[in-house]
Amino acid sequence: MKDQRTGYGAVQSVQFAPLADQPLTAPGKKQIQLLTDVSLQVSFELGRSQKTVREILQLQAGSVIGLDKLAGEYVDVLVNKQSIAVGEVVVMDDKFAIRITDVVSDQEIEKKIK
Repeated sequence: MKDQRTGYGAVQSVQFAPLADQPLTAPGKKQIQLLTDVSLQVSFELGRSQKTVREILQLQAGSVIGLDKLAGEYVDVLVNKQSIAVGEVVVMDDKFAIRITDVVSDQEIEKKIK
């Protein structure tokens, strides 16, 4: 039936079928398992230093840059440039490694985000 004012058919409301509850993950798998193969950049901040452009341009092989941390101090553990823990530098099989000593709490992470 056409509407006399517009010349178009009458508007009818659309009826949608209800959505079925479907799990977000495959049956038997936990949601966190979807993230287990995601690559993240892990880095350790041993210290910082400020230099002028002149000082940077004068660097050469054998130059030493002093950092603001003392030997034996703890280092920050960063994941994707976000601090997630604190650790200490140790030697394992003649290579440097980090022993995690403290993990940043969820509350501290939320404070940084806000």
